[in-house]
Amino acid sequence: MDKTKQKRRFSKEDLRKKKGLKARKIAVETLTKVDLSGAYANIALDKALEKSDMEERDRSFTTALVLGALRNRQSIDATLQKLSTKPIDQIKAPVLNLLRVAIFQLNEMPDIPQSAVLDTACDIARLIAHEGVVKFVAGILRSHQRSIDGGLAQPAEPSTNISLDQAEKLALENSLPEFIVRSWLKNYGAQALEIIKHCQKAPRLTLRVSSLAIETAAYKEILEKAGIESDFGELVPECLVLKKGARPDKLPGFAEGLFAVQDEAAAFVSKVVDPKAGETVVDLCAAPGGKTLHMAELMEGKGRVMAVDISESRLNLLKESRLRMDLRNIESKSADGKKFKPGFTVDRVLVDAPCSGTGVIAKRSDLRFNRQEEDIKTLSYIQTALLENAAEMLKPGGVLVYSTCSIEPEEGPEIVESFLEKHSNFERTDIGSFFPEGLLEKWNMTKAAAQGSVMFLPPANGSAGFYIARLVKKS
Repeated sequence: MDKTKQKRRFSKEDLRKKKGLKARKIAVETLTKVDLSGAYANIALDKALEKSDMEERDRSFTTALVLGALRNRQSIDATLQKLSTKPIDQIKAPVLNLLRVAIFQLNEMPDIPQSAVLDTACDIARLIAHEGVVKFVAGILRSHQRSIDGGLAQPAEPSTNISLDQAEKLALENSLPEFIVRSWLKNYGAQALEIIKHCQKAPRLTLRVSSLAIETAAYKEILEKAGIESDFGELVPECLVLKKGARPDKLPGFAEGLFAVQDEAAAFVSKVVDPKAGETVVDLCAAPGGKTLHMAELMEGKGRVMAVDISESRLNLLKESRLRMDLRNIESKSADGKKFKPGFTVDRVLVDAPCSGTGVIAKRSDLRFNRQEEDIKTLSYIQTALLENAAEMLKPGGVLVYSTCSIEPEEGPEIVESFLEKHSNFERTDIGSFFPEGLLEKWNMTKAAAQGSVMFLPPANGSAGFYIARLVKKS
């Protein structure tokens, strides 16, 4: 009997129970949610996994499918466009993402039998569409399978040319927006190739241990006893970088608030703010709250951290973390950071501005297709307005720190330079003292740090790209 006809005898309920189907189906649903609602991929994935009853192995598989399909989306779509009988922008999102997940498996997961990939994809197609779509999916995947078997779909050797003329090729090979690749080639030369390569790797999970709860070395021992290996952070000593992936909420001490998930560069921002116990500090773009939590800890729970963000839902994430880590010196306020007025002057302000996120594409794979070149200009207006408002609420002698997880000069150095040209009552201050001994020399940042700002570029300066500048309002 024909296999396709035989499969029709399975009810949808039977199909849902088939081994391996749930993990793939959740991956497809997550990717579709990212496409249709603009959800952050990491948040959408976390919510989907939280609702599922899958074992850890299947959860890890789902995560690999989602992140892999996102990291390789541009090259996968180029393949699909060649194989499809109609433009891919006319394929409904659930079906398109089903194909993306299947193509990713065929290309990058050779340990999974090709027949299993095709069969499961067709089963999911039966659950989400009609039989005509099943045949459409099967036809595309069989065509791609034949091209792989015939050696036609083998990836080309990665480009090593750093000419701007290679931007289009590099962008397609690495599923990155061409305007971003062009910017990196222009601004960072040969180093751009390392940044591009880094974007294709899954970032390691980094934990910032709560200094109020436990010593970092002591928590490292707790992890080791649980069979979890980690390395001390190079930039921020309170950070531990796990050698293997893990669910943060399943790690020892999560419920007790012993740590927060935070990259080293992000944690370093709070170090540069350098808040003191008893001060009043404003975090003007606070959610989801990693830097707010860290500053509250650095203040030893004394004083006041005002966490301001325009998104009430994202502030709720901060409130949950604040309770988990028992930090009582944080106040949350849902407001537009460009207009927020505390009603009095404050000691320090952090403007961790919304940005293109080009420094964290390895972690936020959805940014690969959610960013347009014109976004940089739009975001620069917001960043400038946030700095202007922050300047007004600061006391004479107060500290203003500006940071972004973008490595685009238009969102970092150029924003700060423009601000300083208009505000002669502000000046940069040396941030070299916040670096661990010897690291400035190793990373060749001594001069930049002395001038009050640094640009971290992955992977040379850690896992995330960040720009940080420290300004002081003259007395």
